[in-house]
Amino acid sequence: MRKVLRFALLLAAAVTACSKAPVVEVTASFKLNKEVLQVGEELVIENTSEVKNNILAFCKWEYGNETTGQTVFYGLELESITFATPGLYTITLTSYAEQGAGQDTYSRQVMVLEENDIPWANFSCPASAKVGEEVLFEDKSVDNIGGIKTWNWKIGGITSTFDSPLIVFDAPAAALEVTLTVTDAFGASDSVTKTIDITL
Repeated sequence: MRKVLRFALLLAAAVTACSKAPVVEVTASFKLNKEVLQVGEELVIENTSEVKNNILAFCKWEYGNETTGQTVFYGLELESITFATPGLYTITLTSYAEQGAGQDTYSRQVMVLEENDIPWANFSCPASAKVGEEVLFEDKSVDNIGGIKTWNWKIGGITSTFDSPLIVFDAPAAALEVTLTVTDAFGASDSVTKTIDITL
């Protein structure tokens, strides 16, 4: 009887040792729809935190800078925020598993600008080129806030979205129109048109 009891106790201890609670892993993270925005513009935030072997219980959001101080919000989703003053802001998310099983913190920064300027579209190309030779249309556009984000070229009947396309013409053309339209990070755009002669 003692041997049976002893075996039962050993078996119970072995089962207990093998049935330890799984390790809880919390990974805090979120996505932003943009990293550079203007004063008053909405910043959309998506919570992408993950919890392994548990569930996401609640989240603490903090955002601000040295000038404005910190704003704190408790909730699984912050969804969207706006900023009233320009500057570099830090957004921090602390994600917690249920019943204090674990937590993790993640931060990102966004730049808030006073106002957008209009980009200045410009490019360089030779005044003339020959059929069959490569011609570089080099972007020289300028945008002081946020930078140029898209380029749309119309070179005769050819279109391109490269910043500086390299084109080979297969037929002559006099005063062929070349138009470049650039758009910045905030959607402001500008265009410029020049001409080039394509000869045999």
